[in-house]
Amino acid sequence: MESNQIHKAVKILQDGGVVIFPTDTVWGIGASIDRLDAIKRLYSIKKRKETKATAVLVDNLLTANRFGVISQKAEELTDKFWPGGLTLIVKAKENTPGIICGKNRTIGLRQPNHSIALRLLEVIETGLVAASANFAGQPAPKEREHIDQLLIDKADFILEGKSNGKQPSTVLDTTVEPFKILRQGEIDSKDFLSSYLPLDKQRGTP
Repeated sequence: MESNQIHKAVKILQDGGVVIFPTDTVWGIGASIDRLDAIKRLYSIKKRKETKATAVLVDNLLTANRFGVISQKAEELTDKFWPGGLTLIVKAKENTPGIICGKNRTIGLRQPNHSIALRLLEVIETGLVAASANFAGQPAPKEREHIDQLLIDKADFILEGKSNGKQPSTVLDTTVEPFKILRQGEIDSKDFLSSYLPLDKQRGTP
């Protein structure tokens, strides 16, 4: 049954649809990175400002390299923390849609540690522009029952399952030296190697 549901979700995404699905952090809502029309609709559904960047979920480092320029140091972090709750901010490649990029054309990339989300990504064979399954300004849903029914109604499909109910991912900017934590999430700064963060962050100083 799960396989059928994943293939149904993939077909909807490839056709320009928007799908809600579970991840290792919170429930997500996403669109194929190859469908600009679907990405714009995702922003509209979430009532998200088009000036706000949105991360991309990938199934592996090879896919991540299609959309972002990943330095050797950043790649070392993927070896340690992917799949998992670490979003890396890197320079976007030219084929990456501008609407999802941050200032200076950066992009957030993450490989989720969740069997359903990973299988979805493996089957679709591209990145998913994904955000938490909530309207802008609302709390990110950790449980299926916490997703606003109005959001479900606006999406084209919900891939049933269970999120791991963790806090959102840690967001790390790897385009600056030393690397900078933009959002503290599942992975704590003390988990990073000393060469990646300034000394005060290693010690947990505010």
